[in-house]
Amino acid sequence: MPVTEAPAPPAPSPPPPTSAFRRHLEEIVLVVLVLLSAIGVAINDYSPQSAFRYWIWMAPTFGVTSIVAAWWRAQRRGESVTTAVQRQVFHWAGVVGAVYLIYLLQSTGRMENEAAGLAALIVIALAAFLAGVHSDWRLMVLGLVLGLTVVGFAILEQIIWVVVIPALLIIIIAI
Repeated sequence: MPVTEAPAPPAPSPPPPTSAFRRHLEEIVLVVLVLLSAIGVAINDYSPQSAFRYWIWMAPTFGVTSIVAAWWRAQRRGESVTTAVQRQVFHWAGVVGAVYLIYLLQSTGRMENEAAGLAALIVIALAAFLAGVHSDWRLMVLGLVLGLTVVGFAILEQIIWVVVIPALLIIIIAI
């Protein structure tokens, strides 16, 4: 009686390419959000009315990013997608309200234009960080980077003349 061999177990399948694509896509989106935030601070210095519209749209943009991250994470963990998304919707609706209040203070003269943009960025940085605590660690990193961006702009505005005036003097002397 011939001995038949058992069929070999199937080879493990490689991970789906969409997971690597999704990871890189998430990182690209986060970098774009940082760049858009820097643009928002610059807009705020030159056109307060445009800055209000810009930040009112940026908060939901961050929110959508956070909601998608929460959705994907809930699916991976087998958690309730509805609960994760609902939590993020309320979180970012509060952020939109806070940004609106910042510009209400600015429009009534209680806050300077430049300060309003930085305050809006602080609110969005904190919201991104806290969204990351509850959803995806990349959002925490995004919040930290945005917070450092606020510090960078604040320091830059303080020392710009310390750098610009000597540089202009050196250029004039060199010419």
